[in-house]
Amino acid sequence: MDRVLLKFTKLNSAKFISHLDTMRTLHRALRRAGISISYSQGFNPHASISVAAPLSLGIASTAEYADIEIDEAMISETIMEKLNNTLPEGIRIISVVNIDQKMPSSMGSVEGAMYIIKLQHCMYEKEIKSIIQEVLSSSEIYRNKRTKSGYKLIDIRPLIEDIKILNYDREQIEIECLLSTGSKGSLGPEMISELLKEKSKNKIFGYPEMERREIYSILDGKWLNLLAYFSRK
Repeated sequence: MDRVLLKFTKLNSAKFISHLDTMRTLHRALRRAGISISYSQGFNPHASISVAAPLSLGIASTAEYADIEIDEAMISETIMEKLNNTLPEGIRIISVVNIDQKMPSSMGSVEGAMYIIKLQHCMYEKEIKSIIQEVLSSSEIYRNKRTKSGYKLIDIRPLIEDIKILNYDREQIEIECLLSTGSKGSLGPEMISELLKEKSKNKIFGYPEMERREIYSILDGKWLNLLAYFSRK
C-alpha cells in the first residue's frame, strides 16, 4: 500500500462542485484511471481518500489537496498523467508526492489558508490601507458565524493572520488574506469581504471574486504549504 498527496486546482465551472462531489469526482477519476484505491476494513468499508480542507461553493482554488492510499506503488508522474486524462475541466492535478504512512492526516495538519479577494471600490488606496490597519489593530471583532449548532456570535479577530493589498486600480482592489483554517477554528474569505464593505461604509462593494491560493501547516513556528510540510525529511 502506498500513500500519496495530490495537489490540484478547482477553477472555472469546477468551483461550483461541492465538497462531497469533489470527493466523488476524485474517486471516479481514480477508478477510470485504473488506480486501485485502498479501502478501510470492517463492516462498512470506505475509500481511503480525504480532502485536506473543504472549500466553500463558488470559491476557485489553485491549491487543493487530497490524501489517498493506493494498493500498489506508482510513479508520481504516472499518477498525475492518468488522473488528468480522466478529470473534468477545471480540476487538474499539478503535483503528486509520496508521503510516509506515519505522517498525520492532511486534514488534521491544516492550520491556515491564503485567499485572494477581488472587489469593486470608489476609494483611494491609502483609505483602504487605513481600513485594513484598523482591522489588524483591533483586539476583537465579533460577528455571527455559522457553526454546526447554528449561528453563534464569535470573535473572529484571532482567526485573521494577515490582510494586505495585492493590487490596486481605480475600480478594483485585490486583497490577499491569510486566515486560520482547521480544527482550532476556521474563517472564510466571505467574512473578510463583508467586513471590508462594512468598514468602508459600502465604498467597497460588489460580488467578490475569491480564490484560494494555498493551504498551510505550521512547523517550528513557520508556515509551510502542505506540499512542503509532507515532503520534508
